[in-house]
Amino acid sequence: MIYTLINSIVLMAVLMAIGFYIRKKGALSDEGEGALIYLLVNVTNPAMIINAMNIDSSPGQLKNGVVIVTVAVMFDILLFLLGKIFFFKVKDDEKKKIMRFSIAFMNGGFMGFPLIAQLYGSQGMFYATMFYIPNMAFMWTYGLKLLLGNNENKGTGKLLKSMFLNPGMIAIYAGLILYGTQLELPMFATRLLELLTNTTTVISMIIVGSKVATIGLRESFVSGDAYFATFLRIIISPVIMIIMLKFVELGQMIEEIFVIYASLPVAALSTIMAQKYGGDSQLSSKLVVITHLLSLLTIPAFFWLYTII
Repeated sequence: MIYTLINSIVLMAVLMAIGFYIRKKGALSDEGEGALIYLLVNVTNPAMIINAMNIDSSPGQLKNGVVIVTVAVMFDILLFLLGKIFFFKVKDDEKKKIMRFSIAFMNGGFMGFPLIAQLYGSQGMFYATMFYIPNMAFMWTYGLKLLLGNNENKGTGKLLKSMFLNPGMIAIYAGLILYGTQLELPMFATRLLELLTNTTTVISMIIVGSKVATIGLRESFVSGDAYFATFLRIIISPVIMIIMLKFVELGQMIEEIFVIYASLPVAALSTIMAQKYGGDSQLSSKLVVITHLLSLLTIPAFFWLYTII
């Protein structure tokens, strides 16, 4: 399995290099990147979530799903506390928001889902979705509140809409309905979901590669503010998960998925949300770049570490 994981990581690195190249050549502009982000957030990623839930259910699988969600919630809360403790003394509120946000929220949709789909197929995608549902829900509730801070300039109605009626959450609702009712979709709808799902990896990694080209490797890696947050997101987070797994028995596939998800880089949406709701968007962009590049090494490293201890 480690070789399959490394091959998948290499594939993502190549796609990032393609995004870097076409951005450097001027074939991809700010407007083009924005269009790809819109497509990813509003179409392909929601389709991937729904597709992951469009599977046959069983009592055992449902029981596993409940346990996974419970463990995921506990893990997310630990990450929230970690960010609060370690960045308590940061004086710059805008930087503090992003640092705390970056530790808590991983790129589970744009990088995690494609990776798990390649490694474990539809069964793994169901478990990955169950693990990621709490993190996504927290991102659009706790995370949004964190970024807004004391500057809640949106009305209550608009804020609640942003939290609970965004494309990711709507996809989760639709997926849970499909899974709970076992409704059989028409063949064209199933095929459409599969086609859109298959484009997510390509689009997401090209966007990250484009951001690397825009921000610049040197500019990203000389940012002292980003180092500690990066360390907590892609080093301490998987260590915490591996320790947690010593106290629960979930089965090999599920536990491997947990370790991979705990090792994922900062949520790519963090930059978009920082620009829209508050926070240091430059620092957020640097964290996205640094954690995505370094995670190409740390994800297989922690996966291997988990298999030998």
